[in-house]
Amino acid sequence: MKRREFLTTAGAAALALTLDSTYANGQPVLASASPLQPPINAESATSTYVILGVPLRAGSLYPGNENDAQAYRDADLVKQLNHAGRSAVDAGNLPIPSYLPHHSVPPIRSWPAPRIVWDLLSEHLTGILKQPGQTPLLIGCDCSVVVGTAQALSKVTSNDIHVLYIDGDCDDAAPISSRSQSAASCAVWFLTHDSPFWNGPPLKPSQVSFVGWTTPSQSPETGIRSTSLADLRRIGIRQSAQQVLAAIPPSAAILLHLDIDVFRASDLTAIYFPHEEGLSLEEGKELLGILLQDPRIRHIEISEYAALRDVGQNSVHQLVQILVDKLPPSKPQATSPC
Repeated sequence: MKRREFLTTAGAAALALTLDSTYANGQPVLASASPLQPPINAESATSTYVILGVPLRAGSLYPGNENDAQAYRDADLVKQLNHAGRSAVDAGNLPIPSYLPHHSVPPIRSWPAPRIVWDLLSEHLTGILKQPGQTPLLIGCDCSVVVGTAQALSKVTSNDIHVLYIDGDCDDAAPISSRSQSAASCAVWFLTHDSPFWNGPPLKPSQVSFVGWTTPSQSPETGIRSTSLADLRRIGIRQSAQQVLAAIPPSAAILLHLDIDVFRASDLTAIYFPHEEGLSLEEGKELLGILLQDPRIRHIEISEYAALRDVGQNSVHQLVQILVDKLPPSKPQATSPC
């Protein structure tokens, strides 16, 4: 099929305004709602993780699990983080249109649904990121959201950002007119190329690092720094993580993107697109325990958790425990650099 439709930023906003916006539980909200303000201690403010659900599967190959963030809430993510000394607040779900198109028209499946959500997410996150001491933590999303989150972080840091893309796949397929691909499979290509698919600005390949993949890049000449699962095991998890962080400019704000399919399917069953080969849970804990401690991290997102595959919620409890154990404790916040 030769027909393509691209949506401009203005078009996305206009369409979003013509549709009803809802949280996953159906409660109406305003897309311009201000970020949730964390409780302020009388003695000192603290750095806070702002938990935001993104009820979206339109960027994945198959829609249907649009309320996966609820499983994290059922597992008491916010309560457990606070009990462990990690200040956290639940900011609810990103308000998105109640209807988004789903189709198999090339080159991007379900287009323009992903773009609509990226634009809304970028606007919403910009307000949170401008608040001193707030680190967004996205849950229940697909991999394509990295386009919107990188756009938001670029706005508040003058594009001085770096994306740590921890994933079993490199997600850098180029869109082609003969094939309908998911937006998630093209996410890093979008990030690093000028195109009509998003409003940019694109990142340089040097601003992205692939970590943990078992499925190689589909655009091997991108110039993106890459550390495969085999590299992690050959060099060692700790040394590899230290090398990845050392290669990032000291001034860069880090966006840490974690697709849970970087774990092997036998260790984590609720993976949207499972891989037989991948990090063991213990290897993943070691890797994240190093990367998450870096003070340059400004945004975290955990993607591709599939609640329908998590009978008994064993996987989500494991993911929550990793966050409780490996996120750095909240510290008193000094004067804001902003």
